[in-house]
Amino acid sequence: MRLEGRFFDGKSSRSHRASLLVENGHARIEAQSGEDLLAPVALKCIDIASRVGNTPRFLRFPDGASFETEDNDAVDQLAAHRAPASGLVHRLESKLRYVLVGLALTVAFVWGSVQWGVPALAKVAAFALPAEVNSHADRMVLDILDRHAFKASRLPEEEQQRLLAAFAPLLTAVPQDPPVRILFRDATDTIGANALALPAGTIVVTDQLVHLARHDDEIVAVLAHEIGHIRYRHAMRGSIQASFMGLIATLVVGDVSSVSSAITALPLMLTELGYSRDFEREADQHAVDVLHRLGIGPQRFADILQRLDRSKDEKAGYLSTHPSTPERVQAILSGSSGMNR
Repeated sequence: MRLEGRFFDGKSSRSHRASLLVENGHARIEAQSGEDLLAPVALKCIDIASRVGNTPRFLRFPDGASFETEDNDAVDQLAAHRAPASGLVHRLESKLRYVLVGLALTVAFVWGSVQWGVPALAKVAAFALPAEVNSHADRMVLDILDRHAFKASRLPEEEQQRLLAAFAPLLTAVPQDPPVRILFRDATDTIGANALALPAGTIVVTDQLVHLARHDDEIVAVLAHEIGHIRYRHAMRGSIQASFMGLIATLVVGDVSSVSSAITALPLMLTELGYSRDFEREADQHAVDVLHRLGIGPQRFADILQRLDRSKDEKAGYLSTHPSTPERVQAILSGSSGMNR
């Protein structure tokens, strides 16, 4: 048997293109020049890494040297030759019922991780991050948006100051953790009427959103929603959750390159969309609570959401990052009965 791969002598990080030759129960390493790089070693003394998808595997020798190869089928044959039909793993793999139990446990683990584990861990991690990390992310995101999506606001300075004064009661009513600052930007050619919350408390309000609003309280409602995203650390939680999901996909699939990346991307995308909709619902509830404290009717929030909705494609349905507008409006209005409208 001959396996092609790379040899590491265990003394340096340098690798050598080489072959592993198996003869009479022993393996030796031969360089491309024919020179022996490692004397014959009994197969029983070699540690063979378990197979994980199509990732390369290592064969480790007693003196610290190792051999890496992508020929997994040959390594499987070698492992079977060394320990034919023996061992716990082999017995488990040979019984369909054990395979089905293992599959069921894997599915349960992945489902539980996605449903509860990842969101819980991401929430703890996001709230534990130092303020400097959020500030750095805030500056980076704003810089990218300013270079690629936004232009300087065209709102007159007097109008900006008037709006900031109108927003002051809102900023007084909500906890300043982190402190909130509001910026205006023109987004005519990109996202249009919108508002974005960045990780460290910056909220960008587009000129188009200001023009769309028919009352200052409608913008206040949107800001209360965005402050909800900041308060609950949604931006960082989303980023951390995406990282966790990528790690889980790698552990389960074992290979996130080439074709398999397309397969793993789909559930990752769908789960992230689900997380995003949960964040939106949480931010909506925060907005309703804040509006109630300010004595502003929830109809203001519902009105501007419906106006924003008219210019957007609702056919996205399940693939939308937000719950549907009718669902949101119903929840906003039903969750605040008795408020002023």
